[in-house]
Amino acid sequence: MGQPLFISVDKERELVIATDNAGGIGSKTDDIVHVPYETVAESLFRVSFMDCLAVGAAPFAVTISNFVGDEVWDELEQTVRNLGHSLGYTLDITGSTESNMALSQSAISLSILGWVETSEKRIGISPEMSGVALIGKPLVGEEVLAHPEKIAPLELFVEVSKQKWVYEILPVGSKGIQQSIQELKQRNGWKNRGLDIPFDEKASGGPSTSFMITFDKQYKDELVHLAGKYKLSIE
Repeated sequence: MGQPLFISVDKERELVIATDNAGGIGSKTDDIVHVPYETVAESLFRVSFMDCLAVGAAPFAVTISNFVGDEVWDELEQTVRNLGHSLGYTLDITGSTESNMALSQSAISLSILGWVETSEKRIGISPEMSGVALIGKPLVGEEVLAHPEKIAPLELFVEVSKQKWVYEILPVGSKGIQQSIQELKQRNGWKNRGLDIPFDEKASGGPSTSFMITFDKQYKDELVHLAGKYKLSIE
């Protein structure tokens, strides 16, 4: 997981492309993690959707690269369509299936495309003394299946992204909270800001089960109320 690709269309608007993939996760005998393909699609959608929305983009389309086989395409497509509708988005869906070669392990990739007004991009706009919060707990692998109650819901992510008092949003991915903190500092030119994280900063965040935000400290109470039980750390 990383910052999505930005492609300038004109002086005012940019195309945003966010991608995630999974290998060895699915229902094939040789897969390392055995889960339904609906779960795989949900995970891939989650990461790409969060990466897209986090930078201020409005998602409009999805591409799916399916290396499992024709038999799972309908499940993947319908899962993505349902997720989009549940969050208030109607998404066009396209993609391709590898049907000539049968692989011993599952492999799927998913990209989400969105539009963002250049002036509305949520990158590098956080004052050094803005509040910083972690919402949801970083989880990976079997932890994701074992502790769904600790995963920040996508509905909450969408609601947080709508708040005018939120500056930036950074989904926590496989490189952990430490990477997200470094990205915040580099984006915004922070030099003297220290952050106290109450657990392993390097632990993988897996499929973005948590996210960090920067916010106007005047609205701390509103954030606490909005995040509810998913609030892990606020400074």
